[in-house]
Amino acid sequence: MPSWLELPTDLTKNIFQRLDTVDIVISVRNVCRLWWNICKDPLMWRTIRMGNIQIIHMKLFTFCCLEKIFRCAINKSCGHVEDIDVELIVTNDVLEYMAYRASHLRRLRLYCCDDISDRRLYEFVKKFSLLEELDISFSFKQYQDFIEVIGQCCPLLKSLNLERLMFLYFKSYDEVFAIAKWLPGLRHLKLSRIVVGNVGLLAILDGCPLLESLDIRQCHRIYLSESLEKRCHEQIKDFQLPTSLVDDDSYYADDYDGDDGLTYKNPTITYCGDEWKSKGSSTVKLRWLSLKSTKF
Repeated sequence: MPSWLELPTDLTKNIFQRLDTVDIVISVRNVCRLWWNICKDPLMWRTIRMGNIQIIHMKLFTFCCLEKIFRCAINKSCGHVEDIDVELIVTNDVLEYMAYRASHLRRLRLYCCDDISDRRLYEFVKKFSLLEELDISFSFKQYQDFIEVIGQCCPLLKSLNLERLMFLYFKSYDEVFAIAKWLPGLRHLKLSRIVVGNVGLLAILDGCPLLESLDIRQCHRIYLSESLEKRCHEQIKDFQLPTSLVDDDSYYADDYDGDDGLTYKNPTITYCGDEWKSKGSSTVKLRWLSLKSTKF
């Protein structure tokens, strides 16, 4: 069999970049002098992947060790890292460390990093102004303020995946309204365990006219009329709905009114044509056409 050492250097780098960062740091680079030198190249660390931590690594490493491995990879990139995919281990301190050393970041995935506070998340995401793809999953956070921050600070963002790891029964469409208002340039959007509803879906269709794909298979409160479903498929190339459109929970029973695709309501908001109204409150929502200048 031919020796691995005889492979062209570029091909060896290509293979290494497909491996998990933990394996590269603790194993691959220690195999021989050639591989050690290859792993010294900052461009080798443009992608940092530390996924499936809870399955693969937790029996071998403590959180402290995994955090040190992550910081080591960030350092070796020398600011060239463009893609970070990490689970569990990112805290406020780690996020700060990353923010000052990854100014060229274009893709970021944070999964189940619930030790990050809202304030620090808002503060440091401002430093990732080149972001094009963002994928974040938290258990309990409300995302509307975060969406406003990335809408103001990440003008190149084209792909967004927002996931709440646990479904919380918020009777609010604030998050989808924020997406429609602050992220008009989105091409790809995936929402999981986020309250969308028909009012939210209409807001997204109006506020994000460039959308090519919309995945709301893990969302609730969706009762599509024939006309609304037709518009979704005409406007969006790849449109994916929940398997069951009608939720069994009677908690949602007051969200639908009529079958004409025009009127949908919950206890706080009613959408009729192009006008939003607040129910049981002195606050009157402005017309949807002025959404971009109005914060809900």
